[in-house]
Amino acid sequence: MPSEHSEHQTTKRILRYEKGVWSSRNDPVTSERPLHVRINHQPFITLLCTPRQRKELAIGFLLSEGFIDKTGQIGSIELDAQADTVSVVLVGVELDLEERVRNVTLTSGCGRGTILCDVMDALEGPKASGSVQLAPEQILARMRDLQRCSSSYLTTGGTHSAAVANGERLIAFAEDLGRHNAVDKVLGACCLDGIETKDKAVFSSGRISSEIIMKVARGGVPILVTRAAPTDQVIQIADTLHITLVGFARGNRMNVYSCSERILGTEALGFKDSGGVGAPQT
Repeated sequence: MPSEHSEHQTTKRILRYEKGVWSSRNDPVTSERPLHVRINHQPFITLLCTPRQRKELAIGFLLSEGFIDKTGQIGSIELDAQADTVSVVLVGVELDLEERVRNVTLTSGCGRGTILCDVMDALEGPKASGSVQLAPEQILARMRDLQRCSSSYLTTGGTHSAAVANGERLIAFAEDLGRHNAVDKVLGACCLDGIETKDKAVFSSGRISSEIIMKVARGGVPILVTRAAPTDQVIQIADTLHITLVGFARGNRMNVYSCSERILGTEALGFKDSGGVGAPQT
Protein backbone atom coordinates (compact mmCIF):
# COMPACT_ATOMS: atom_id res chain seq x y z
CA MET A 1 0.00 0.00 0.00
CA PRO A 2 1.27 3.53 -0.69
CA SER A 3 2.77 5.67 2.03
CA GLU A 4 3.77 9.26 2.70
CA HIS A 5 6.98 10.02 4.60
CA SER A 6 8.08 12.74 6.99
CA GLU A 7 11.20 12.87 9.13
CA HIS A 8 9.54 11.46 12.23
CA GLN A 9 6.62 9.38 11.03
CA THR A 10 5.15 7.73 7.98
CA THR A 11 1.52 7.70 6.88
CA LYS A 12 0.42 4.30 5.61
CA ARG A 13 -2.82 3.35 3.90
CA ILE A 14 -4.41 0.64 6.04
CA LEU A 15 -7.57 -1.37 6.42
CA ARG A 16 -9.26 -0.92 9.82
CA TYR A 17 -11.71 -3.40 11.33
CA GLU A 18 -13.87 -1.97 14.09
CA LYS A 19 -17.22 -3.12 15.50
CA GLY A 20 -17.87 -5.41 12.55
CA VAL A 21 -17.12 -2.80 9.87
CA TRP A 22 -14.12 -2.49 7.54
CA SER A 23 -12.82 0.90 6.41
CA SER A 24 -9.81 2.25 4.51
CA ARG A 25 -7.84 5.12 6.01
CA ASN A 26 -4.43 6.76 6.37
CA ASP A 27 -2.69 5.82 9.61
CA PRO A 28 0.49 7.35 11.10
CA VAL A 29 3.31 4.97 12.07
CA THR A 30 6.67 5.69 13.68
CA SER A 31 9.68 6.11 11.38
CA GLU A 32 12.70 3.90 12.02
CA ARG A 33 16.17 4.49 10.57
CA PRO A 34 19.69 3.24 11.22
CA LEU A 35 22.13 5.70 12.74
CA HIS A 36 25.76 4.89 11.90
CA VAL A 37 28.03 6.38 14.56
CA ARG A 38 31.67 7.04 13.64
CA ILE A 39 34.26 7.95 16.26
CA ASN A 40 37.51 9.62 15.22
CA HIS A 41 36.81 8.68 11.59
CA GLN A 42 36.30 4.99 12.40
CA PRO A 43 33.02 3.04 12.12
CA PHE A 44 31.80 2.31 15.64
CA ILE A 45 28.19 1.18 16.03
CA THR A 46 24.82 1.33 14.30
CA LEU A 47 21.76 2.25 16.37
CA LEU A 48 18.15 1.84 15.24
CA CYS A 49 16.19 4.94 16.13
CA THR A 50 13.56 7.51 15.28
CA PRO A 51 15.32 10.02 12.99
CA ARG A 52 15.26 13.10 15.19
CA GLN A 53 17.77 14.45 17.72
CA ARG A 54 20.38 12.18 16.22
CA LYS A 55 23.37 14.21 17.40
CA GLU A 56 21.92 14.12 20.91
CA LEU A 57 21.46 10.34 20.63
CA ALA A 58 25.08 9.79 19.59
CA ILE A 59 26.48 11.98 22.36
CA GLY A 60 24.10 10.54 24.94
CA PHE A 61 25.14 7.02 23.97
CA LEU A 62 28.83 7.89 24.32
CA LEU A 63 28.15 9.49 27.70
CA SER A 64 25.96 6.71 29.05
CA GLU A 65 28.39 4.01 27.89
CA GLY A 66 31.33 5.72 29.60
CA PHE A 67 33.26 6.82 26.50
CA ILE A 68 33.11 10.48 27.55
CA ASP A 69 32.26 12.26 30.76
CA LYS A 70 32.20 15.92 29.77
CA THR A 71 31.41 18.21 26.83
CA GLY A 72 35.03 19.32 26.51
CA GLN A 73 35.96 15.90 25.17
CA ILE A 74 33.84 16.49 22.05
CA GLY A 75 36.04 18.05 19.38
CA SER A 76 33.34 18.09 16.70
CA ILE A 77 30.08 16.40 15.77
CA GLU A 78 28.56 16.31 12.30
CA LEU A 79 25.33 14.77 11.01
CA ASP A 80 24.99 13.52 7.45
CA ALA A 81 21.21 13.11 7.33
CA GLN A 82 21.21 11.53 3.87
CA ALA A 83 23.71 8.86 4.90
CA ASP A 84 22.17 8.42 8.38
CA THR A 85 25.62 8.98 9.88
CA VAL A 86 26.90 10.97 12.85
CA SER A 87 30.65 11.53 12.95
CA VAL A 88 32.18 12.45 16.30
CA VAL A 89 35.76 13.52 16.90
CA LEU A 90 36.87 13.14 20.51
CA VAL A 91 39.83 14.92 22.08
CA GLY A 92 41.85 13.76 25.06
CA VAL A 93 40.19 10.33 24.97
CA GLU A 94 41.95 7.07 24.11
CA LEU A 95 39.62 4.31 22.96
CA ASP A 96 40.04 0.69 21.98
CA LEU A 97 36.88 0.46 19.88
CA GLU A 98 37.42 -3.17 18.88
CA GLU A 99 37.76 -4.28 22.50
CA ARG A 100 34.65 -2.38 23.59
CA VAL A 101 32.54 -3.80 20.76
CA ARG A 102 33.68 -7.32 21.72
CA ASN A 103 31.96 -6.79 25.07
CA VAL A 104 28.61 -5.91 23.52
CA THR A 105 25.61 -7.14 25.53
CA LEU A 106 22.14 -7.61 24.11
CA THR A 107 19.73 -5.98 26.53
CA SER A 108 16.05 -6.26 27.35
CA GLY A 109 15.51 -2.85 25.74
CA CYS A 110 13.13 -2.21 22.86
CA GLY A 111 14.54 -3.25 19.51
CA ARG A 112 17.22 -5.45 21.15
CA GLY A 113 19.27 -2.58 22.54
CA THR A 114 22.95 -2.97 23.27
CA ILE A 115 25.33 -1.86 25.98
CA LEU A 116 29.11 -1.95 25.64
CA CYS A 117 29.90 -2.68 29.27
CA ASP A 118 29.35 -5.19 32.03
CA VAL A 119 26.56 -3.91 34.26
CA MET A 120 27.98 -5.46 37.43
CA ASP A 121 31.43 -3.95 36.79
CA ALA A 122 29.75 -0.58 36.45
CA LEU A 123 28.52 -0.85 40.05
CA GLU A 124 32.04 0.11 41.10
CA GLY A 125 31.45 3.58 39.65
CA PRO A 126 30.72 6.77 41.61
CA LYS A 127 27.50 7.00 43.58
CA ALA A 128 24.90 9.68 42.87
CA SER A 129 25.61 12.68 45.05
CA GLY A 130 22.79 15.08 44.24
CA SER A 131 20.92 16.37 47.30
CA VAL A 132 17.88 17.57 45.33
CA GLN A 133 14.47 16.80 46.84
CA LEU A 134 11.14 16.60 45.01
CA ALA A 135 7.62 16.56 46.37
CA PRO A 136 5.27 13.79 45.20
CA GLU A 137 3.04 16.43 43.60
CA GLN A 138 5.97 17.72 41.54
CA ILE A 139 6.88 14.23 40.36
CA LEU A 140 3.34 13.43 39.27
CA ALA A 141 2.95 16.83 37.58
CA ARG A 142 6.16 16.35 35.58
CA MET A 143 5.01 12.87 34.55
CA ARG A 144 1.79 14.44 33.23
CA ASP A 145 3.96 16.97 31.34
CA LEU A 146 5.91 14.09 29.82
CA GLN A 147 2.72 12.47 28.59
CA ARG A 148 1.40 15.75 27.16
CA CYS A 149 4.63 16.32 25.22
CA SER A 150 4.62 12.83 23.74
CA SER A 151 3.06 13.85 20.44
CA SER A 152 4.54 10.97 18.42
CA TYR A 153 3.16 8.44 20.86
CA LEU A 154 -0.25 10.10 20.82
CA THR A 155 -0.42 9.87 17.01
CA THR A 156 1.39 6.57 16.33
CA GLY A 157 1.42 4.65 19.63
CA GLY A 158 4.92 3.48 18.62
CA THR A 159 7.36 5.48 20.74
CA HIS A 160 8.69 5.90 24.24
CA SER A 161 9.51 9.26 25.79
CA ALA A 162 12.01 10.57 28.32
CA ALA A 163 12.81 13.90 29.91
CA VAL A 164 15.27 15.59 32.22
CA ALA A 165 13.38 17.80 34.65
CA ASN A 166 13.56 19.78 37.85
CA GLY A 167 10.61 20.22 40.16
CA GLU A 168 9.05 22.95 38.05
CA ARG A 169 9.42 21.96 34.39
CA LEU A 170 10.83 19.63 31.75
CA ILE A 171 14.26 20.85 30.62
CA ALA A 172 15.02 18.30 27.88
CA PHE A 173 12.55 15.99 26.13
CA ALA A 174 12.85 13.24 23.53
CA GLU A 175 10.85 10.46 21.91
CA ASP A 176 12.17 7.34 20.23
CA LEU A 177 11.06 3.85 19.33
CA GLY A 178 13.47 2.60 22.03
CA ARG A 179 13.18 3.69 25.66
CA HIS A 180 16.97 3.45 26.02
CA ASN A 181 17.41 5.73 22.99
CA ALA A 182 15.01 8.28 24.46
CA VAL A 183 17.07 8.41 27.66
CA ASP A 184 20.30 8.76 25.67
CA LYS A 185 18.79 11.63 23.69
CA VAL A 186 17.86 13.71 26.73
CA LEU A 187 21.20 13.06 28.41
CA GLY A 188 22.95 13.98 25.17
CA ALA A 189 20.91 17.18 24.88
CA CYS A 190 21.93 18.22 28.39
CA CYS A 191 25.57 17.41 27.65
CA LEU A 192 25.60 19.46 24.42
CA ASP A 193 23.75 22.38 26.05
CA GLY A 194 25.92 22.40 29.18
CA ILE A 195 22.98 21.64 31.50
CA GLU A 196 23.94 20.28 34.93
CA THR A 197 22.14 17.02 35.73
CA LYS A 198 23.25 16.39 39.33
CA ASP A 199 20.26 18.34 40.63
CA LYS A 200 17.71 16.95 38.18
CA ALA A 201 15.56 13.86 37.61
CA VAL A 202 15.12 11.64 34.56
CA PHE A 203 11.52 10.73 33.70
CA SER A 204 10.75 7.74 31.46
CA SER A 205 7.56 6.31 30.00
CA GLY A 206 8.90 2.77 29.87
CA ARG A 207 9.90 -0.16 32.03
CA ILE A 208 13.25 0.35 33.75
CA SER A 209 15.82 -2.38 33.21
CA SER A 210 19.52 -2.47 34.03
CA GLU A 211 20.81 -0.62 30.99
CA ILE A 212 18.49 2.31 31.64
CA ILE A 213 19.56 2.92 35.22
CA MET A 214 23.23 2.60 34.28
CA LYS A 215 22.76 5.32 31.68
CA VAL A 216 21.17 7.54 34.32
CA ALA A 217 24.00 6.77 36.75
CA ARG A 218 26.67 7.72 34.23
CA GLY A 219 24.77 10.91 33.52
CA GLY A 220 25.11 11.82 37.20
CA VAL A 221 21.34 12.03 37.72
CA PRO A 222 20.20 11.28 41.31
CA ILE A 223 16.49 10.56 40.68
CA LEU A 224 14.90 8.21 38.12
CA VAL A 225 11.12 8.16 37.68
CA THR A 226 9.10 5.84 35.44
CA ARG A 227 5.44 5.43 34.70
CA ALA A 228 6.06 1.68 34.55
CA ALA A 229 7.95 -0.91 36.61
CA PRO A 230 11.58 -1.57 37.54
CA THR A 231 13.20 -5.00 37.77
CA ASP A 232 14.72 -6.47 40.92
CA GLN A 233 18.25 -5.92 39.57
CA VAL A 234 17.44 -2.28 38.90
CA ILE A 235 16.43 -1.83 42.54
CA GLN A 236 19.71 -3.42 43.64
CA ILE A 237 21.67 -1.10 41.34
CA ALA A 238 19.73 1.94 42.56
CA ASP A 239 20.50 1.04 46.18
CA THR A 240 24.17 0.50 45.42
CA LEU A 241 24.63 3.70 43.43
CA HIS A 242 22.41 5.77 45.75
CA ILE A 243 19.86 6.65 43.07
CA THR A 244 16.30 7.42 44.10
CA LEU A 245 14.06 5.10 42.08
CA VAL A 246 10.35 5.84 41.63
CA GLY A 247 8.02 3.56 39.70
CA PHE A 248 4.35 3.41 38.68
CA ALA A 249 4.16 7.24 38.76
CA ARG A 250 0.71 7.74 37.30
CA GLY A 251 -2.49 9.48 38.30
CA ASN A 252 -2.12 10.33 41.98
CA ARG A 253 0.14 7.47 43.08
CA MET A 254 3.69 6.18 42.85
CA ASN A 255 6.09 3.67 44.44
CA VAL A 256 9.47 4.63 45.94
CA TYR A 257 11.98 1.74 45.77
CA SER A 258 15.26 3.24 47.00
CA CYS A 259 16.92 6.28 48.58
CA SER A 260 13.63 7.79 49.71
CA GLU A 261 15.29 10.77 51.40
CA ARG A 262 15.07 12.72 48.13
CA ILE A 263 11.25 12.45 48.17
CA LEU A 264 9.59 14.93 50.49
CA GLY A 265 7.22 13.41 53.03
CA THR A 266 8.78 9.96 53.29
CA GLU A 267 10.77 10.86 56.40
CA ALA A 268 7.56 11.04 58.45
CA LEU A 269 6.91 7.36 57.71
CA GLY A 270 10.24 6.15 58.98
CA PHE A 271 10.62 4.38 55.62
CA LYS A 272 13.47 1.89 55.35
CA ASP A 273 14.48 0.68 51.89
CA SER A 274 13.89 -3.05 51.85
CA GLY A 275 14.74 -3.91 48.25
CA GLY A 276 11.35 -5.55 47.78
CA VAL A 277 9.34 -5.14 44.62
CA GLY A 278 5.74 -4.04 44.79
CA ALA A 279 3.03 -3.06 42.34
CA PRO A 280 0.85 -0.08 43.19
CA GLN A 281 -2.27 -0.67 45.20
CA THR A 282 -5.55 -0.26 43.33
